[in-house]
Amino acid sequence: MVASSGNQGTIQRPSLGGATNWIGGAVDPETGILYVPSQDGFTVTHFFTPQDRNGETVRYTHGARGGRPQGPRGLPIFKPPYSRITAINLNHGDHQWMKPAGIGSEKIRNHPALAGLDLPPLGGERRGGPIVTRTLMICSKSPGYGPDAADDGAWLLAYDKATGAEVGKVPLPGNPIGTPMTYMLDGRQYIALTVSGRIPKLVAYALPREGR
Repeated sequence: MVASSGNQGTIQRPSLGGATNWIGGAVDPETGILYVPSQDGFTVTHFFTPQDRNGETVRYTHGARGGRPQGPRGLPIFKPPYSRITAINLNHGDHQWMKPAGIGSEKIRNHPALAGLDLPPLGGERRGGPIVTRTLMICSKSPGYGPDAADDGAWLLAYDKATGAEVGKVPLPGNPIGTPMTYMLDGRQYIALTVSGRIPKLVAYALPREGR
């Protein structure tokens, strides 16, 4: 969606960071279901004349410049969920389930204008690309973008792939980067992923042995 706002810029939704293109998805070949985390943000994009032409041949370029508009009383201008995970049945195109990714920021949930409301999960967290097993969908979580982002740390989470219910999670030592991978070594299965930090590092977690 693009909504023009004259000299104040153009609201572009999804944002310049995209909705699903960086995150990616995972397909279960046995069921034909696609699992896709997505972001529902926006960018205010402006056209402008480059200040330093430096041999450029274009009169105008574009980019995110200036502030982000707010709704009434400082609330977001778009309704939630601000991030989600969707299971899409590719056999007929229907959504099997959709879950907001996180409960949302305390700044929004505790806003005086919303006092007394029983708010559902609002989303807003970032999710890494998923991997799929016979029963689970596994992906990572990190805080979202901007001042309204929820921030309860970084996690590796497991969901029941049939229902989207969260069934387990372990904390990560940094914000995840990209999509987890899985491998088998000496009869033990591991899940590994890269996390951010002053020096990014690769971390691996061993899955419990069967029957334990």
